[in-house]
Amino acid sequence: MEITTETVAPREVEFTIRPEPERVEEARRQAARAFSKRVRIPGFRPGKAPYALIERTVGRNVLNEEAAEILAPDLYKQALEQGNYEPFGQPTLRIVQQEPLEVKIRVPLRPVVELGDYCALEIAPEPPAQVTPEQEEKLLNELREQYGTWVPVERPAQLGDQVTVDIKGVSEGKTVSDESGAQFVVAESLSPDGLVQALVGLQPGETREFEWTYPIDAHQEELAGKKVTFTVTLRELKERKLPQLDDEFARSVGDYASLDDLKAHLRAGLQARLEAEARQRLEVKVLDQVVERSKVEYPNAALEREIDRLIQERESRLRRQGFTLASYLRATHKSEVQLRDELRAEAEENLRRSLVLYEVGRVEGIDVSTEELTAEVDRMSEAYGEQAAAVRQMLLQEAPLASLREDIYARKALERLVDVATGKVESACKASEAPSVPSEKPSEPSTGAESPAGT
Repeated sequence: MEITTETVAPREVEFTIRPEPERVEEARRQAARAFSKRVRIPGFRPGKAPYALIERTVGRNVLNEEAAEILAPDLYKQALEQGNYEPFGQPTLRIVQQEPLEVKIRVPLRPVVELGDYCALEIAPEPPAQVTPEQEEKLLNELREQYGTWVPVERPAQLGDQVTVDIKGVSEGKTVSDESGAQFVVAESLSPDGLVQALVGLQPGETREFEWTYPIDAHQEELAGKKVTFTVTLRELKERKLPQLDDEFARSVGDYASLDDLKAHLRAGLQARLEAEARQRLEVKVLDQVVERSKVEYPNAALEREIDRLIQERESRLRRQGFTLASYLRATHKSEVQLRDELRAEAEENLRRSLVLYEVGRVEGIDVSTEELTAEVDRMSEAYGEQAAAVRQMLLQEAPLASLREDIYARKALERLVDVATGKVESACKASEAPSVPSEKPSEPSTGAESPAGT
């Protein structure tokens, strides 16, 4: 058997294989026997027609195609073993010559990461976060807003008021919108343009008109480019009445003995949030510098897989909001191909970070114990209260469990990397001495020699 190998793209090779003629002939006869069982040939029972008749019936090229599919798994395995290649995902098979039979098998290979010397990083954490009086006051005011009440007022409307209005839109003599009793808060972000200006200064019972020309690319296609005259009538006006900041208010919002007790709780929560944000900024800074120092190569299949993941995430968010991906694409006038192109840069950044982080974990000897995994499953399931048992069973399935393991591994690797960069710990070894090896998530089994048959 003749095998030649060519690198056709980053981390992608293509094997050109010419099997021994006797192997091809035997595979053709095996294919013919399979055809004779499912293709009716007059005068012969299923499986009993002679080879020559089957070849004339279905054609030699068809038998060659079937023979290639039959031989593909063994040919693929031999080619991988000969070059000691690690595949990533499913290969593709094509016949390039019928006589003698010659096939090409294109194979994406495992990504490889050559780490930069991350041990040489010296990054100082940000100064300890301090809660300022202004931040504390802002939190208290937000809490007052949350517990405020709307009360009717007799004065002109202003920003921040809650209004109840009737709005009617007319274009070219036709009513294009008509809404009664619409209730909302007057804010600069209201649309269409002109609505805020029409409402501010309006007294309950008064009416105003304003015009708005919709842009050519407006989502409401029937209104695109049209001028609409809106009539808005203010029916009811309310302002926000905020509670007094005192001990009684503190007791009304939770289990707090006094206003000082509430302030201490808010201050502690804000302090924790500021520290977490500072830690996150440090993590991004450290990881970005390691990625910049590292050499990362991956096949296009890995990038497409990450784009798939981003699209699935977006689709899940849309479903939670009551939409579908198809409706989102229609509303934004995009095709799925355009969406994939938009996500490509983000996917590439995610992939490079992920591959570098997993390689850091390998070098640093990061592992995820059964106890850590069990504790994470318990923590996540307990948050669902009465449904905890059902959620726990779901999380213990193979796919969710593998995902959790990956998350824990990544978190531990990132923590270790930050500790090394800030001088808290000594690195397990010098990154410059670490061999370049295929990067593989520890929780993910090796793909092995996946068969190209059927592709």
